[in-house]
Amino acid sequence: MILFVVLNYLLGRLLGYLQSHDHPNLPRWVVWAAAGLNLIFLGFYKYLGFFIQIFQGISEVEVSIEKPALILGLSYLTFSSLSYLFDVYQQAREPEKNFLKFCAYLVMFPKLVQGPIALYKDLSPQLADVTFNLDDIAWGVRRFMIGLAKKVLIADSLAIVARKVFATDPQRLGAGVAWFGLIAYTLVIYFDFAGYTDMALGIGRMFGFRLPENFNNPYISRSITDFWRRWHMSLTNWFRAYVFIPLEFKRRRSKFLRQQINILIVFALTGLWHGASWNFLIWGVYFGVILAIEASGVGKFIKKWPRVFQHIYAMLIVMIGWVFFRISNIQNWGPFFRALFGFNGFTHVETLRTLNILFYIPILMVAILLCFPLLSKLERRSHVVSKEKHLLVDVVIFGIFLLSVSYILSNGFQVFMYVRF
Repeated sequence: MILFVVLNYLLGRLLGYLQSHDHPNLPRWVVWAAAGLNLIFLGFYKYLGFFIQIFQGISEVEVSIEKPALILGLSYLTFSSLSYLFDVYQQAREPEKNFLKFCAYLVMFPKLVQGPIALYKDLSPQLADVTFNLDDIAWGVRRFMIGLAKKVLIADSLAIVARKVFATDPQRLGAGVAWFGLIAYTLVIYFDFAGYTDMALGIGRMFGFRLPENFNNPYISRSITDFWRRWHMSLTNWFRAYVFIPLEFKRRRSKFLRQQINILIVFALTGLWHGASWNFLIWGVYFGVILAIEASGVGKFIKKWPRVFQHIYAMLIVMIGWVFFRISNIQNWGPFFRALFGFNGFTHVETLRTLNILFYIPILMVAILLCFPLLSKLERRSHVVSKEKHLLVDVVIFGIFLLSVSYILSNGFQVFMYVRF
């Protein structure tokens, strides 16, 4: 990690030097070389095993290489460093001369492991003038407590349901249990990741930094295009700024399905970014195909449907996508989909009682309600309420925090899902 940080700091300084001394072509070669070095880091530590697997499949030659341990937060480190280098190259910001400030941007604790991916041009002004105030600290503490509750009380509880359902032989599942497990997993992956984001934003605000929001109630989306504007927004914004827009510019003269092909490229990369596995690549291509179809005019047709049907369409597509995401063994997709769509009947060998997950129905219902923008609406209205009501809200949040800590002490703590991506 030290080598990674020092290398990118020196490359940024080199880019700034070449631009200030009016070298017309060298900065472009340097930024491409710098991007290549960053991707070599990422490829070696994260994708080496995947590449060897493909090579062995093509050549039928056995290659025995021990897979290296993954550097903590490498995917987020790489995207942050590339953001820095591209912004310096495009002269959106000056290269950072203060090495400690550069380190603070690249390996900032709240966002290191799971983001959000803060662009250098957005975070650089904050590093230049860090300010602390009690209102920000109080906001950060509240946001951290809410995020911890999302992770511990909701995501960790429903993860037990998802784990039991997906660990069961799909041929023993009826449609009822299969959908119950899939809905649980759909909620788990949101509340786990959104919970981390809330905690990261809370810690960042306590230290005087405003990190970008990463979620905007994605499960109220009415199309897949709308969903990806609301889900993991920092990743979507990164790909839009540094991959999609340059592709659109590069292929601007292409008349044949230019936008659709660019969307497919971006989402194939998005899938691979999540992990070195075929299921993640297929998951990314799946969403890329649907987004390309919506961009071809189908999206305008969907907007004419009643809102409830738009919402059902979006959630059905998203949840089918989570099957690809959750089940890494492609051969198990068919049996699970057969169970999901009733080929085994609505009930079968395993039930909610036999799997001992009937108790989690109330938690699942509460989680579904919290997917709607109830909390954000309350927060927007909070500036007009009295100090007594503010105090009451803080007491409730602190009570939920104590409940979260009690849950951790009694049940242990489950690692964040996105830490491995």
